[in-house]
Formats: sequence, C-alpha cells, structure tokens
Amino acid sequence: MNRRSWLIIALVVPILALASSVYLKNAQRNRGTEVILPISGFDPRDLLSGHYLIYRVDYGVAEGCGAQQGQASVCLRPTRGLYPAGALPEDCTLFIHGQCDGGVFSAGIERFYIPEAYAYALEQQVRDHKGELVLGVDSQGNAAIRDLLLDGKPWKNVVGGMD
Repeated sequence: MNRRSWLIIALVVPILALASSVYLKNAQRNRGTEVILPISGFDPRDLLSGHYLIYRVDYGVAEGCGAQQGQASVCLRPTRGLYPAGALPEDCTLFIHGQCDGGVFSAGIERFYIPEAYAYALEQQVRDHKGELVLGVDSQGNAAIRDLLLDGKPWKNVVGGMD
C-alpha cells in the first residue's frame, strides 16, 4: 500500500473505534432493566475532572462491605444483599457487579457530569437527599446511568425552572 492509504487507515481506525465505543455505551445504558436508587452527595467540583456530582448510591444493603475487599456484587432482586464475587445466590435475577474498597461498595456509577452553571443548585438538591439515579442494569450485572432525578423529576426539568 502507498503512503496515502496508510494515512487514511490511520485516521479512520481511531474514529471507528471511538464511534463503536460510544454506540456500545449508549446501547448498554438503554438496554437492560430500569432500576431507581437513592443517592446522597457531597462536593461536586474537581478542577482536574470538570464539574460533576459525586455521591453515594444507596443499594439498600444495610451491612455494606464490612471487611470484604475486592470484587463483589449487590443482588437487587428478589432480595437485596451484598456478596463476594462468584457467590450470588442462584435465585438472584437482578444484580450489579462492583468493588468493595474500604468498606464501601462501588459500581463505577458514582459520578454524574453536569454543566457548570447548574453545579451549585444540583449539589444542594442532592445534599438535601432529593436525588435518585435511574440506571440501566444488563443481565451481566453492568450498570449505566440513564438519568438523575431530583424530587422524582429529571434534573433537566428541575434546572429548567431555575434559569
């Protein structure tokens, strides 16, 4: 192949990889079972990562991770519970995989990026325990954020009234 062909390949391959990554993430978010979980939050700003809400997700599991470390799963249906990796009960039909670290379960859904103009208002709503996450959970236990609810309404509807 000539130099021009290699240049075209070098440009097209990263674009295709990025497009397929976006498509797969969007498909994961939109497929699966919808789950709504309450959140409680704290400081939404990190200058290195832009503006986002950082929060704790309430999975409805009272005991938390305790001394458990490493990979774990939260069973959401039929009964809630936290289990070490590979130890989910056979009757568990809906679960989220994640990690236990320092007594806290994390599934990689603990940040929600927001426009700077709404950072303070959204932070206050979440601090007042008015926030919930709408998740899409697939059959492999992967969770993706679909929306952030404030007082049961999508955050964009709430901040639209704040302008």
